[in-house]
Amino acid sequence: MKESLQNIGNIFTEPSAVFSKLKSEPRWGIAFIVFYLLAVLTGWAIMPYTEALIDAGLAKNDLQGDQLEAAQRVTQVIESIGVFFFPLFAVVGFIVYSAILRLAARFFVKNETLKFRHIYAAVIHISLINCIIQIVNALFLLIFRNPESVSSAIDLKMIPGLHLFFSSIENVKLLTFLSHINPLSLWVIAVLAIAVAEFTGAEKSRSRITAVILWGFGILFEALAAS
Repeated sequence: MKESLQNIGNIFTEPSAVFSKLKSEPRWGIAFIVFYLLAVLTGWAIMPYTEALIDAGLAKNDLQGDQLEAAQRVTQVIESIGVFFFPLFAVVGFIVYSAILRLAARFFVKNETLKFRHIYAAVIHISLINCIIQIVNALFLLIFRNPESVSSAIDLKMIPGLHLFFSSIENVKLLTFLSHINPLSLWVIAVLAIAVAEFTGAEKSRSRITAVILWGFGILFEALAAS
């Protein structure tokens, strides 16, 4: 447990040491517990904004009277339960993402010791950085925006990103993708590049290019689901 906690701390300060350890001991249980707790905390903190976003979606469907009340009751139950269960669904996403990376590594990386469990452990640890970024975004949201002003997913994106330069665009999916092009995303890409280099032995330039591709692939699903 001590090493697992050390890995969690080092992922923010010395990621290369973390991935080096994960190559021999791919532990991820404690890291996932920390991820879950941070995700629940963030989800609970921004729940008023999530409710406002869902209400805006219901309003677009032109529901009236009893239909609207019934839909609101259902969504309230889902929100209350979902803040605890939705982070668990991330397991499925991590598994799929890791499986795709393992398949790609099988064809492009000549490293027979690189297994699914190594990639999965790395994905879990890198997700902790995304948790911190989401917490920063949540703090900005709580300070600078009222729930009543939320009408689409892009209204929840408070970290200054490229979407601010294209505010006239009405495509929420595109704006959501552009919102991830921000200073903090460079942190994620840098850690991804270190992971790629550590696991595959690739040179720095190739590791960086691969990291950008992996990062773009990772945010694509959120962008496609945005509304």
